[in-house]
Amino acid sequence: MSHQSQLEIINQEIDSIDSAIELLEQDKYVLIQKRNALLDAMQKNFIREGQTQETYNYNEENFPWSSDLREKAKSHFQIETFRHLQLPILNAAMDKQRDLFVVLPTGAGKSLCYQLPALLDDGFTLVVSPLVSLIKDQVYQLHEQGVPAVYITASTTKEEVKSVYQGMLSNQNSFKLLYVTPEKVSKSKMFMAKLNQSYDAGFLSRIVVDEAHCCSQQGSDFRPDYKQLNKLRTLFPNTKIMALTATCPWSVMKDVMRILNMKQPQVNNGTLVYSAPLHRPNLVYKVVQRPDSAEETIRHITNWINDNYPKESGIIYCLSKKDAEVVAQSIIKESRGKIMCGTYHAYMDDEDKELIHQKWRKNQLHVIVATIAFEPDVSLDIHVSTTSYFNYNVCLTLVYEMIKYAEDYKTCRKILFENYFALDSNQNEGLVNEITPDEVCGNCDNCNRVPEDVCTEDIADVAETIIRLCLLLKKVNERVTMTKLVQMLQNRGLGPLKSVVERNDEIMIPIDRKYSEHNIERMLNQLMIRGYLTEEYHVTPYSTIT
Repeated sequence: MSHQSQLEIINQEIDSIDSAIELLEQDKYVLIQKRNALLDAMQKNFIREGQTQETYNYNEENFPWSSDLREKAKSHFQIETFRHLQLPILNAAMDKQRDLFVVLPTGAGKSLCYQLPALLDDGFTLVVSPLVSLIKDQVYQLHEQGVPAVYITASTTKEEVKSVYQGMLSNQNSFKLLYVTPEKVSKSKMFMAKLNQSYDAGFLSRIVVDEAHCCSQQGSDFRPDYKQLNKLRTLFPNTKIMALTATCPWSVMKDVMRILNMKQPQVNNGTLVYSAPLHRPNLVYKVVQRPDSAEETIRHITNWINDNYPKESGIIYCLSKKDAEVVAQSIIKESRGKIMCGTYHAYMDDEDKELIHQKWRKNQLHVIVATIAFEPDVSLDIHVSTTSYFNYNVCLTLVYEMIKYAEDYKTCRKILFENYFALDSNQNEGLVNEITPDEVCGNCDNCNRVPEDVCTEDIADVAETIIRLCLLLKKVNERVTMTKLVQMLQNRGLGPLKSVVERNDEIMIPIDRKYSEHNIERMLNQLMIRGYLTEEYHVTPYSTIT
Protein backbone atom coordinates (compact mmCIF):
# COMPACT_ATOMS: atom_id res chain seq x y z
CA MET A 1 0.00 0.00 0.00
CA SER A 2 1.37 3.38 -0.98
CA HIS A 3 2.09 6.15 1.48
CA GLN A 4 -0.70 8.20 -0.08
CA SER A 5 -3.24 5.43 0.52
CA GLN A 6 -2.12 5.04 4.15
CA LEU A 7 -2.40 8.79 4.67
CA GLU A 8 -5.95 8.83 3.32
CA ILE A 9 -6.96 5.98 5.65
CA ILE A 10 -5.46 7.76 8.66
CA ASN A 11 -7.21 11.02 7.73
CA GLN A 12 -10.51 9.15 7.46
CA GLU A 13 -10.00 7.64 10.92
CA ILE A 14 -9.16 11.07 12.37
CA ASP A 15 -12.29 12.54 10.79
CA SER A 16 -14.32 9.68 12.23
CA ILE A 17 -12.89 10.29 15.71
CA ASP A 18 -13.55 14.05 15.38
CA SER A 19 -17.17 13.31 14.49
CA ALA A 20 -17.50 10.99 17.47
CA ILE A 21 -15.96 13.63 19.76
CA GLU A 22 -18.39 16.25 18.44
CA LEU A 23 -21.34 13.95 19.16
CA LEU A 24 -20.01 13.23 22.64
CA GLU A 25 -19.54 16.96 23.29
CA GLN A 26 -23.16 17.53 22.31
CA ASP A 27 -24.27 14.74 24.66
CA LYS A 28 -22.09 16.23 27.41
CA TYR A 29 -23.64 19.68 26.91
CA VAL A 30 -27.16 18.25 27.20
CA LEU A 31 -26.24 16.37 30.38
CA ILE A 32 -24.63 19.48 31.91
CA GLN A 33 -27.81 21.45 31.20
CA LYS A 34 -29.91 18.74 32.85
CA ARG A 35 -27.57 18.63 35.85
CA ASN A 36 -27.73 22.42 36.28
CA ALA A 37 -31.51 22.34 36.03
CA LEU A 38 -31.68 19.65 38.74
CA LEU A 39 -29.29 21.60 40.99
CA ASP A 40 -31.40 24.74 40.54
CA ALA A 41 -34.57 22.82 41.38
CA MET A 42 -32.92 21.33 44.47
CA GLN A 43 -31.78 24.79 45.57
CA LYS A 44 -35.26 26.28 45.15
CA ASN A 45 -36.88 23.39 47.02
CA PHE A 46 -34.26 23.65 49.74
CA ILE A 47 -35.08 27.32 50.27
CA ARG A 48 -38.85 26.93 50.05
CA GLU A 49 -39.05 23.89 52.34
CA GLY A 50 -37.44 25.63 55.30
CA GLN A 51 -33.68 25.75 55.30
CA THR A 52 -33.25 26.92 58.91
CA GLN A 53 -34.51 23.77 60.59
CA GLU A 54 -31.02 22.31 60.81
CA THR A 55 -29.83 25.26 62.92
CA TYR A 56 -32.39 27.12 65.05
CA ASN A 57 -36.01 28.07 64.76
CA TYR A 58 -35.40 31.75 64.23
CA ASN A 59 -39.12 32.49 64.60
CA GLU A 60 -38.80 32.05 68.37
CA GLU A 61 -37.99 34.74 70.94
CA ASN A 62 -35.97 32.68 73.38
CA PHE A 63 -32.52 33.91 72.37
CA PRO A 64 -30.17 35.83 74.67
CA TRP A 65 -30.76 38.98 72.62
CA SER A 66 -34.55 38.68 72.26
CA SER A 67 -35.55 41.05 75.07
CA ASP A 68 -32.98 43.64 73.95
CA LEU A 69 -34.32 43.46 70.39
CA ARG A 70 -37.82 44.20 71.62
CA GLU A 71 -36.67 47.03 73.86
CA LYS A 72 -34.60 48.73 71.14
CA ALA A 73 -37.36 48.27 68.55
CA LYS A 74 -39.81 50.08 70.82
CA SER A 75 -37.53 52.80 72.18
CA HIS A 76 -35.87 53.78 68.88
CA PHE A 77 -38.33 52.78 66.16
CA GLN A 78 -41.65 52.77 68.09
CA ILE A 79 -42.24 49.20 66.87
CA GLU A 80 -44.12 46.74 69.05
CA THR A 81 -45.02 44.15 66.41
CA PHE A 82 -42.60 42.86 63.80
CA ARG A 83 -43.72 42.51 60.20
CA HIS A 84 -43.71 39.29 58.20
CA LEU A 85 -40.24 37.62 58.24
CA GLN A 86 -38.59 40.43 60.24
CA LEU A 87 -38.22 38.35 63.42
CA PRO A 88 -36.41 35.35 61.86
CA ILE A 89 -34.19 37.68 59.83
CA LEU A 90 -33.31 39.71 62.93
CA ASN A 91 -32.50 36.55 64.90
CA ALA A 92 -30.39 35.12 62.08
CA ALA A 93 -28.53 38.43 61.81
CA MET A 94 -27.83 38.45 65.54
CA ASP A 95 -26.72 34.81 65.49
CA LYS A 96 -24.04 35.58 62.86
CA GLN A 97 -23.71 31.97 61.76
CA ARG A 98 -24.42 32.53 58.06
CA ASP A 99 -24.70 35.16 55.38
CA LEU A 100 -28.24 36.37 54.65
CA PHE A 101 -30.00 37.11 51.37
CA VAL A 102 -33.21 39.06 52.05
CA VAL A 103 -35.86 39.61 49.37
CA LEU A 104 -38.65 41.81 50.73
CA PRO A 105 -40.94 44.11 48.70
CA THR A 106 -40.52 47.87 48.99
CA GLY A 107 -42.07 49.09 52.23
CA ALA A 108 -41.89 45.67 53.92
CA GLY A 109 -39.25 46.75 56.45
CA LYS A 110 -35.91 45.69 54.95
CA SER A 111 -33.92 48.47 56.64
CA LEU A 112 -34.94 47.41 60.15
CA CYS A 113 -33.41 43.98 59.48
CA TYR A 114 -29.92 45.46 59.80
CA GLN A 115 -30.51 48.74 61.65
CA LEU A 116 -31.92 47.08 64.76
CA PRO A 117 -29.16 44.43 65.12
CA ALA A 118 -26.58 47.19 64.64
CA LEU A 119 -27.75 48.79 67.89
CA LEU A 120 -26.97 45.60 69.80
CA ASP A 121 -23.58 44.91 68.21
CA ASP A 122 -20.31 45.96 69.81
CA GLY A 123 -18.89 47.39 66.59
CA PHE A 124 -20.50 49.09 63.61
CA THR A 125 -22.36 47.91 60.50
CA LEU A 126 -21.12 48.96 57.06
CA VAL A 127 -24.02 49.67 54.67
CA VAL A 128 -23.32 49.93 50.93
CA SER A 129 -26.20 51.76 49.22
CA PRO A 130 -26.41 53.05 45.63
CA LEU A 131 -28.02 56.48 45.97
CA VAL A 132 -26.64 59.41 47.93
CA SER A 133 -30.12 60.91 48.40
CA LEU A 134 -31.40 57.71 50.00
CA ILE A 135 -28.30 57.41 52.18
CA LYS A 136 -28.75 60.93 53.53
CA ASP A 137 -32.45 60.44 54.12
CA GLN A 138 -31.89 57.21 56.05
CA VAL A 139 -29.23 58.84 58.22
CA TYR A 140 -31.55 61.82 58.91
CA GLN A 141 -34.31 59.42 59.97
CA LEU A 142 -31.94 57.41 62.16
CA HIS A 143 -30.78 60.59 63.92
CA GLU A 144 -34.41 61.49 64.64
CA GLN A 145 -34.85 58.01 66.15
CA GLY A 146 -31.77 58.37 68.32
CA VAL A 147 -29.64 55.93 66.33
CA PRO A 148 -26.01 57.02 65.85
CA ALA A 149 -25.31 56.80 62.11
CA VAL A 150 -22.91 58.51 59.70
CA TYR A 151 -22.16 58.54 55.99
CA ILE A 152 -19.26 59.31 53.69
CA THR A 153 -20.15 60.74 50.27
CA ALA A 154 -18.49 63.11 47.81
CA SER A 155 -20.02 66.05 49.69
CA THR A 156 -18.67 65.00 53.10
CA THR A 157 -16.09 67.52 54.35
CA LYS A 158 -12.51 66.53 55.20
CA GLU A 159 -13.17 67.21 58.86
CA GLU A 160 -16.24 64.97 58.83
CA VAL A 161 -14.36 62.19 57.03
CA LYS A 162 -11.55 62.44 59.57
CA SER A 163 -14.07 62.13 62.40
CA VAL A 164 -15.63 59.04 60.79
CA TYR A 165 -12.22 57.42 60.32
CA GLN A 166 -11.47 58.01 64.00
CA GLY A 167 -14.81 56.46 64.95
CA MET A 168 -14.06 53.38 62.84
CA LEU A 169 -11.03 52.69 65.04
CA SER A 170 -12.62 53.48 68.40
CA ASN A 171 -14.28 51.15 70.89
CA GLN A 172 -16.45 54.01 72.16
CA ASN A 173 -19.22 53.22 69.63
CA SER A 174 -19.55 56.81 68.34
CA PHE A 175 -21.75 55.42 65.55
CA LYS A 176 -23.49 52.12 64.85
CA LEU A 177 -24.10 52.42 61.11
CA LEU A 178 -21.75 53.70 58.42
CA TYR A 179 -23.29 54.34 54.97
CA VAL A 180 -21.19 54.56 51.80
CA THR A 181 -21.75 54.20 48.06
CA PRO A 182 -20.19 51.28 46.15
CA GLU A 183 -17.84 53.78 44.51
CA LYS A 184 -16.25 54.46 47.90
CA VAL A 185 -15.46 50.76 48.32
CA SER A 186 -14.14 50.32 44.79
CA LYS A 187 -12.10 53.52 44.45
CA SER A 188 -10.98 54.81 47.86
CA LYS A 189 -7.79 53.11 49.05
CA MET A 190 -7.77 55.24 52.20
CA PHE A 191 -11.28 54.14 53.15
CA MET A 192 -10.47 50.48 52.53
CA ALA A 193 -7.29 50.81 54.61
CA LYS A 194 -9.31 52.21 57.54
CA LEU A 195 -11.92 49.49 57.08
CA ASN A 196 -9.18 46.88 57.19
CA GLN A 197 -7.90 48.33 60.47
CA SER A 198 -11.46 48.26 61.85
CA TYR A 199 -11.76 44.60 60.89
CA ASP A 200 -8.44 43.71 62.51
CA ALA A 201 -9.55 45.49 65.70
CA GLY A 202 -12.86 43.59 65.73
CA PHE A 203 -15.05 46.64 65.13
CA LEU A 204 -16.55 45.65 61.74
CA SER A 205 -19.55 43.64 62.91
CA ARG A 206 -21.58 43.30 59.72
CA ILE A 207 -21.57 44.19 56.00
CA VAL A 208 -24.88 45.11 54.36
CA VAL A 209 -25.30 45.39 50.59
CA ASP A 210 -28.54 47.24 49.88
CA GLU A 211 -30.19 47.00 46.44
CA ALA A 212 -28.02 43.94 45.88
CA HIS A 213 -29.49 43.25 42.44
CA CYS A 214 -27.28 46.13 41.21
CA CYS A 215 -24.33 43.71 41.44
CA SER A 216 -25.61 41.62 38.56
CA GLN A 217 -25.54 42.63 34.91
CA GLN A 218 -28.75 40.62 34.64
CA GLY A 219 -30.41 43.04 37.07
CA SER A 220 -32.37 46.10 35.92
CA ASP A 221 -30.13 48.67 37.70
CA PHE A 222 -26.63 47.26 37.17
CA ARG A 223 -23.87 49.42 38.65
CA PRO A 224 -20.29 48.46 37.62
CA ASP A 225 -18.84 49.46 41.00
CA TYR A 226 -21.09 46.91 42.72
CA LYS A 227 -19.04 44.15 41.06
CA GLN A 228 -16.02 45.38 43.02
CA LEU A 229 -17.75 44.50 46.30
CA ASN A 230 -16.35 40.97 45.99
CA LYS A 231 -13.24 42.35 47.72
CA LEU A 232 -15.27 42.70 50.94
CA ARG A 233 -15.43 38.94 51.42
CA THR A 234 -11.80 38.51 50.40
CA LEU A 235 -10.53 41.15 52.83
CA PHE A 236 -13.01 40.47 55.65
CA PRO A 237 -13.77 36.73 55.50
CA ASN A 238 -15.14 36.46 59.05
CA THR A 239 -17.65 39.31 58.78
CA LYS A 240 -21.10 38.15 57.73
CA ILE A 241 -22.79 39.72 54.70
CA MET A 242 -26.47 40.63 54.43
CA ALA A 243 -27.68 41.30 50.87
CA LEU A 244 -31.07 42.98 50.43
CA THR A 245 -33.34 43.64 47.46
CA ALA A 246 -37.05 44.06 46.73
CA THR A 247 -37.62 41.76 43.75
CA CYS A 248 -35.14 39.26 42.42
CA PRO A 249 -35.15 36.47 39.81
CA TRP A 250 -33.37 33.25 40.78
CA SER A 251 -30.72 33.87 38.14
CA VAL A 252 -29.90 37.31 39.56
CA MET A 253 -29.74 35.96 43.13
CA LYS A 254 -27.26 33.28 42.10
CA ASP A 255 -25.18 35.86 40.24
CA VAL A 256 -25.17 38.24 43.22
CA MET A 257 -24.09 35.42 45.56
CA ARG A 258 -21.27 34.55 43.18
CA ILE A 259 -20.09 38.17 42.94
CA LEU A 260 -20.21 38.72 46.72
CA ASN A 261 -18.64 35.30 47.39
CA MET A 262 -21.62 34.18 49.46
CA LYS A 263 -22.08 30.42 49.84
CA GLN A 264 -24.91 28.78 47.90
CA PRO A 265 -27.89 28.04 50.19
CA GLN A 266 -27.82 24.25 49.83
CA VAL A 267 -24.20 23.74 50.94
CA ASN A 268 -23.04 23.31 54.53
CA ASN A 269 -23.45 26.62 56.41
CA GLY A 270 -24.77 28.15 53.19
CA THR A 271 -26.51 31.49 52.85
CA LEU A 272 -29.94 31.79 54.45
CA VAL A 273 -32.51 33.15 51.99
CA TYR A 274 -35.65 34.91 53.23
CA SER A 275 -38.26 35.91 50.68
CA ALA A 276 -41.67 37.54 51.19
CA PRO A 277 -44.60 37.38 48.76
CA LEU A 278 -44.41 39.90 45.94
CA HIS A 279 -47.95 41.18 46.48
CA ARG A 280 -48.70 43.72 49.20
CA PRO A 281 -52.38 43.77 50.22
CA ASN A 282 -52.25 47.46 51.16
CA LEU A 283 -51.43 48.48 47.58
CA VAL A 284 -54.25 49.52 45.26
CA TYR A 285 -53.48 49.19 41.55
CA LYS A 286 -55.30 51.70 39.37
CA VAL A 287 -54.74 53.02 35.85
CA VAL A 288 -55.87 56.61 35.26
CA GLN A 289 -56.08 58.06 31.77
CA ARG A 290 -53.87 61.10 31.31
CA PRO A 291 -55.63 64.18 29.88
CA ASP A 292 -54.60 65.29 26.39
CA SER A 293 -53.23 68.74 27.31
CA ALA A 294 -50.41 69.58 29.72
CA GLU A 295 -52.66 72.10 31.49
CA GLU A 296 -55.37 69.51 32.11
CA THR A 297 -52.74 67.02 33.31
CA ILE A 298 -51.45 69.49 35.91
CA ARG A 299 -55.01 70.31 36.99
CA HIS A 300 -55.85 66.60 37.33
CA ILE A 301 -52.70 65.84 39.38
CA THR A 302 -53.25 68.85 41.64
CA ASN A 303 -56.88 67.97 42.33
CA TRP A 304 -56.01 64.32 42.91
CA ILE A 305 -53.32 65.20 45.47
CA ASN A 306 -55.59 67.69 47.25
CA ASP A 307 -58.49 65.22 47.36
CA ASN A 308 -56.53 62.13 48.42
CA TYR A 309 -53.21 63.16 50.03
CA PRO A 310 -53.48 66.71 51.39
CA LYS A 311 -50.30 67.74 53.24
CA GLU A 312 -48.79 64.26 52.73
CA SER A 313 -45.44 63.59 51.07
CA GLY A 314 -45.00 62.42 47.52
CA ILE A 315 -42.76 62.27 44.48
CA ILE A 316 -43.54 63.14 40.87
CA TYR A 317 -41.07 61.79 38.33
CA CYS A 318 -40.34 63.56 35.04
CA LEU A 319 -38.05 62.76 32.13
CA SER A 320 -36.00 65.97 32.05
CA LYS A 321 -34.80 68.81 34.24
CA LYS A 322 -36.95 71.28 32.30
CA ASP A 323 -40.06 69.11 32.72
CA ALA A 324 -39.42 68.84 36.46
CA GLU A 325 -39.10 72.60 36.90
CA VAL A 326 -42.21 73.34 34.79
CA VAL A 327 -44.33 70.73 36.58
CA ALA A 328 -43.24 71.94 40.04
CA GLN A 329 -44.07 75.58 39.32
CA SER A 330 -47.33 74.65 37.59
CA ILE A 331 -48.57 72.61 40.57
CA ILE A 332 -47.69 75.40 43.01
CA LYS A 333 -49.62 77.85 40.82
CA GLU A 334 -52.60 75.54 40.22
CA SER A 335 -52.90 74.70 43.94
CA ARG A 336 -52.48 78.37 44.90
CA GLY A 337 -49.59 77.46 47.16
CA LYS A 338 -51.36 74.65 49.00
CA ILE A 339 -48.99 72.08 47.51
CA MET A 340 -45.42 73.24 47.98
CA CYS A 341 -43.09 71.59 45.47
CA GLY A 342 -39.33 71.39 45.05
CA THR A 343 -37.23 69.99 42.21
CA TYR A 344 -34.48 67.40 42.45
CA HIS A 345 -32.27 66.42 39.51
CA ALA A 346 -28.73 65.43 38.61
CA TYR A 347 -27.72 68.96 37.53
CA MET A 348 -28.14 70.37 41.05
CA ASP A 349 -25.01 70.83 43.15
CA ASP A 350 -24.70 69.09 46.50
CA GLU A 351 -25.58 72.22 48.49
CA ASP A 352 -28.88 72.69 46.65
CA LYS A 353 -29.73 69.00 47.03
CA GLU A 354 -28.99 69.26 50.74
CA LEU A 355 -31.25 72.31 51.02
CA ILE A 356 -34.11 70.43 49.33
CA HIS A 357 -33.61 67.55 51.75
CA GLN A 358 -33.71 69.88 54.74
CA LYS A 359 -36.94 71.54 53.55
CA TRP A 360 -38.41 68.09 52.90
CA ARG A 361 -37.51 66.87 56.37
CA LYS A 362 -39.06 70.01 57.93
CA ASN A 363 -42.30 69.56 55.92
CA GLN A 364 -41.68 72.85 54.13
CA LEU A 365 -42.03 70.90 50.88
CA HIS A 366 -44.82 68.36 50.32
CA VAL A 367 -43.98 67.11 46.84
CA ILE A 368 -40.63 66.64 45.14
CA VAL A 369 -40.61 66.71 41.34
CA ALA A 370 -37.57 64.67 40.38
CA THR A 371 -35.72 63.08 37.50
CA ILE A 372 -33.72 60.75 39.79
CA ALA A 373 -34.55 58.64 42.84
CA PHE A 374 -35.15 60.74 45.94
CA GLU A 375 -37.10 59.22 48.81
CA PRO A 376 -38.35 55.68 49.58
CA ASP A 377 -41.20 56.19 52.06
CA VAL A 378 -43.87 58.39 50.52
CA SER A 379 -47.65 58.36 50.27
CA LEU A 380 -47.88 58.93 46.54
CA ASP A 381 -45.65 58.27 43.54
CA ILE A 382 -46.62 59.75 40.17
CA HIS A 383 -44.89 59.39 36.81
CA VAL A 384 -45.90 62.35 34.62
CA SER A 385 -43.82 60.95 31.76
CA THR A 386 -42.00 57.71 31.24
CA THR A 387 -38.54 57.61 32.77
CA SER A 388 -35.48 57.05 30.58
CA TYR A 389 -35.62 53.39 31.59
CA PHE A 390 -38.89 53.09 29.63
CA ASN A 391 -38.09 55.58 26.89
CA TYR A 392 -38.95 54.48 23.34
CA ASN A 393 -35.42 54.50 22.01
CA VAL A 394 -34.17 52.59 25.07
CA CYS A 395 -36.55 49.68 25.37
CA LEU A 396 -39.62 49.53 23.14
CA THR A 397 -40.64 46.15 24.55
CA LEU A 398 -41.16 47.66 28.01
CA VAL A 399 -43.27 50.45 26.54
CA TYR A 400 -45.49 47.87 24.87
CA GLU A 401 -45.77 45.94 28.14
CA MET A 402 -46.97 49.12 29.86
CA ILE A 403 -49.54 49.73 27.13
CA LYS A 404 -50.82 46.15 27.41
CA TYR A 405 -51.13 46.57 31.18
CA ALA A 406 -52.99 49.88 30.92
CA GLU A 407 -55.30 48.73 28.13
CA ASP A 408 -56.48 45.61 29.98
CA TYR A 409 -59.78 46.53 31.63
CA LYS A 410 -60.78 43.05 32.79
CA THR A 411 -57.87 41.13 34.36
CA CYS A 412 -56.97 41.78 37.99
CA ARG A 413 -54.07 44.28 38.06
CA LYS A 414 -52.26 42.26 40.71
CA ILE A 415 -52.39 39.15 38.47
CA LEU A 416 -51.09 41.14 35.49
CA PHE A 417 -48.33 42.54 37.70
CA GLU A 418 -47.27 39.14 39.03
CA ASN A 419 -47.43 37.44 35.65
CA TYR A 420 -45.05 40.05 34.25
CA PHE A 421 -42.52 39.60 37.06
CA ALA A 422 -42.98 35.83 37.29
CA LEU A 423 -40.64 35.17 34.38
CA ASP A 424 -37.11 36.49 34.10
CA SER A 425 -36.60 37.62 30.52
CA ASN A 426 -32.94 36.58 30.61
CA GLN A 427 -33.10 33.10 32.06
CA ASN A 428 -36.80 32.24 31.76
CA GLU A 429 -36.83 31.63 35.50
CA GLY A 430 -39.26 32.88 38.10
CA LEU A 431 -38.73 35.27 40.97
CA VAL A 432 -37.39 34.35 44.38
CA ASN A 433 -40.46 36.18 45.70
CA GLU A 434 -43.50 33.99 46.28
CA ILE A 435 -46.35 34.81 43.90
CA THR A 436 -50.00 33.76 43.69
CA PRO A 437 -50.93 34.45 40.05
CA ASP A 438 -54.30 32.69 40.39
CA GLU A 439 -55.55 34.85 43.28
CA VAL A 440 -57.23 38.19 42.58
CA CYS A 441 -56.53 41.15 44.86
CA GLY A 442 -60.14 42.32 45.09
CA ASN A 443 -59.28 46.02 45.39
CA CYS A 444 -57.82 47.16 42.05
CA ASP A 445 -59.78 49.15 39.47
CA ASN A 446 -60.48 46.05 37.36
CA CYS A 447 -61.68 43.96 40.31
CA ASN A 448 -64.06 46.76 41.31
CA ARG A 449 -65.21 47.52 37.79
CA VAL A 450 -68.76 46.55 36.81
CA PRO A 451 -68.38 44.07 33.90
CA GLU A 452 -71.16 45.81 31.98
CA ASP A 453 -69.06 49.00 31.95
CA VAL A 454 -66.50 47.35 29.66
CA CYS A 455 -67.58 47.61 26.04
CA THR A 456 -66.22 44.94 23.67
CA GLU A 457 -66.37 45.69 19.96
CA ASP A 458 -65.24 43.85 16.83
CA ILE A 459 -62.90 46.21 14.95
CA ALA A 460 -61.62 43.69 12.40
CA ASP A 461 -62.82 45.79 9.45
CA VAL A 462 -61.12 48.92 10.81
CA ALA A 463 -57.92 46.96 11.52
CA GLU A 464 -57.93 45.63 7.95
CA THR A 465 -58.28 49.18 6.59
CA ILE A 466 -55.36 50.34 8.76
CA ILE A 467 -53.10 47.51 7.58
CA ARG A 468 -54.02 47.95 3.90
CA LEU A 469 -53.34 51.69 4.13
CA CYS A 470 -49.94 50.98 5.71
CA LEU A 471 -49.14 48.48 2.93
CA LEU A 472 -50.00 51.15 0.38
CA LEU A 473 -47.76 53.66 2.15
CA LYS A 474 -44.93 51.14 2.17
CA LYS A 475 -45.43 50.49 -1.54
CA VAL A 476 -44.95 54.16 -2.41
CA ASN A 477 -42.10 54.41 0.16
CA GLU A 478 -43.82 57.02 2.32
CA ARG A 479 -43.05 57.06 6.05
CA VAL A 480 -45.58 58.55 8.44
CA THR A 481 -45.79 59.29 12.14
CA MET A 482 -48.65 57.97 14.27
CA THR A 483 -50.24 61.42 14.29
CA LYS A 484 -50.07 61.60 10.49
CA LEU A 485 -51.51 58.09 10.15
CA VAL A 486 -54.44 59.00 12.42
CA GLN A 487 -55.14 62.04 10.23
CA MET A 488 -55.08 59.90 7.08
CA LEU A 489 -57.54 57.44 8.58
CA GLN A 490 -59.83 60.42 9.17
CA ASN A 491 -59.45 61.40 5.48
CA ARG A 492 -57.14 64.30 6.28
CA GLY A 493 -53.73 64.91 4.72
CA LEU A 494 -53.84 62.07 2.18
CA GLY A 495 -52.40 64.31 -0.56
CA PRO A 496 -51.56 62.44 -3.79
CA LEU A 497 -52.76 59.17 -2.21
CA LYS A 498 -56.35 60.40 -2.00
CA SER A 499 -57.30 59.32 -5.51
CA VAL A 500 -55.59 55.94 -5.06
CA VAL A 501 -57.43 55.32 -1.80
CA GLU A 502 -60.77 56.33 -3.28
CA ARG A 503 -60.36 53.74 -6.07
CA ASN A 504 -59.48 50.97 -3.58
CA ASP A 505 -62.66 49.32 -2.28
CA GLU A 506 -60.69 47.51 0.47
CA ILE A 507 -59.54 50.75 2.14
CA MET A 508 -62.59 52.27 3.83
CA ILE A 509 -61.52 55.87 4.52
CA PRO A 510 -62.63 57.79 6.45
CA ILE A 511 -63.20 55.18 9.12
CA ASP A 512 -66.32 55.45 11.27
CA ARG A 513 -66.44 58.95 12.77
CA LYS A 514 -67.49 57.53 16.14
CA TYR A 515 -63.82 56.69 16.72
CA SER A 516 -61.95 59.59 18.31
CA GLU A 517 -58.26 60.28 17.67
CA HIS A 518 -57.53 58.70 21.03
CA ASN A 519 -59.36 55.49 20.13
CA ILE A 520 -57.62 55.31 16.75
CA GLU A 521 -54.26 55.63 18.52
CA ARG A 522 -55.31 52.78 20.83
CA MET A 523 -56.06 50.62 17.79
CA LEU A 524 -52.66 51.42 16.27
CA ASN A 525 -50.93 50.58 19.55
CA GLN A 526 -52.68 47.22 19.72
CA LEU A 527 -51.69 46.41 16.13
CA MET A 528 -48.06 47.25 16.96
CA ILE A 529 -48.10 45.25 20.19
CA ARG A 530 -49.52 42.23 18.35
CA GLY A 531 -46.91 42.49 15.60
CA TYR A 532 -49.12 43.57 12.68
CA LEU A 533 -47.41 46.96 12.46
CA THR A 534 -43.81 47.90 13.18
CA GLU A 535 -42.39 51.15 14.50
CA GLU A 536 -39.24 52.48 12.89
CA TYR A 537 -37.03 55.31 14.08
CA HIS A 538 -35.76 58.37 12.30
CA VAL A 539 -33.10 60.18 14.31
CA THR A 540 -32.48 63.91 13.82
CA PRO A 541 -29.93 66.10 15.62
CA TYR A 542 -32.76 67.23 17.90
CA SER A 543 -35.08 64.27 18.47
CA THR A 544 -36.05 60.69 17.74
CA ILE A 545 -39.14 60.38 15.53
CA THR A 546 -41.25 57.22 15.36
